[in-house]
Amino acid sequence: MPTEIEQLNEEDRIILLKSPAIVALLAAISDDGEVSKDEKAESIKLSHMRTYTSPEILHNFYVKAESFFVEAFEEELAKLPEGQREKEAYLEAKLVELNQVLPKLNQVYAKELTASLKSFAKHIFASNSSVLEYFLLPIFMNKIEKESFNPKIGE
Repeated sequence: MPTEIEQLNEEDRIILLKSPAIVALLAAISDDGEVSKDEKAESIKLSHMRTYTSPEILHNFYVKAESFFVEAFEEELAKLPEGQREKEAYLEAKLVELNQVLPKLNQVYAKELTASLKSFAKHIFASNSSVLEYFLLPIFMNKIEKESFNPKIGE
């Protein structure tokens, strides 16, 4: 693990390493309150892809996060309350925990991680839409393009 993560205590390290699963879940439930099989599969796939497609500074982070991504995803999915707003509130509270850990990291590292996690979330958010939706539901595309789906990471 990179020095930035090694300097964290165990609790903060777990919060940080679970963050891809948290943002994936938040993105997945943000349009309809549910996590589809496609969104879950895309989340797992993206978690693996980030181990070699992320900026070099984050490679070790994603390798470590991917090693328990599925477990973290399933664990947090099982804890989600009923109702879309309640689910969003639960996951946003998890992001508040993450936002308390980010300032403990090197500023450049934290900035790269924040940008990467936002990109991760937007990718998952867009994964549950078909080509027809892009043509039939331009409002959906506007939501993505205007970034109205903006996970509050690093804020």
